[in-house]
Amino acid sequence: MPRFIVLAAVILAVLMPALARAEAGDEIFADRPAFSRGEVPPRAIARCDNLRAMAEGLAVPDFRVDLAASGALTLVKTDGALWYLVICSDLRVMCVTYEGNDMAVGELVTVKGAWRRLDRNHAVLDPCLASRGDDADAESPKDAR
Repeated sequence: MPRFIVLAAVILAVLMPALARAEAGDEIFADRPAFSRGEVPPRAIARCDNLRAMAEGLAVPDFRVDLAASGALTLVKTDGALWYLVICSDLRVMCVTYEGNDMAVGELVTVKGAWRRLDRNHAVLDPCLASRGDDADAESPKDAR
């Protein structure tokens, strides 16, 4: 039995700091409901008109950050292997995906994927999933807290 107690103490000593770091890292999402840890559902979906403000000052952590955003497609291109779907005209967001699903410029889509800010006016979600329409299950970003 003492071995079990020692093993449990060692496991807790290793896991507790990691859990504390994970919780501390989630502070960056407090006022950014469309952002989340990788593969974690967001609390809301950003719209093009509030995306820049929500993304402003977001530091690059040492873990994957996902974004969920909705807007009209401004560009749809393929290189034969990948599809590049762009939404928003202020802070442009490019979704890199494997299928275009016959989506067209002007169509309302929701994109979700791994966030990487390229510069002040451009971001990439790669990998990314895109779906037609607005994600009705998400709450409005101004309502999410």
